[in-house]
Amino acid sequence: MAVLDGTEILASQTPADTNKNTRVFFSRMPDSELLRFGVRAKFRCSHESTPNDPEPPDLAAQLNEARFEWNRRHPDLPLRDSF
Repeated sequence: MAVLDGTEILASQTPADTNKNTRVFFSRMPDSELLRFGVRAKFRCSHESTPNDPEPPDLAAQLNEARFEWNRRHPDLPLRDSF
């Protein structure tokens, strides 16, 4: 499960089964939502998160797909490295 703006996105709501479905999911997100998701996912995947808040198993894959989508949309922005 991922968290976006205080709203939990359950694994059943994110298409983590295939890369194609995940890319479609992120391609439909507006830039602001994609950026918020990426920043929160990066934090949850980092060592800064607490042991009481374990990382969901598919969050790293979702983070990579979100980064791919951001880089596809904004190849020349330095912001692409922020998450």
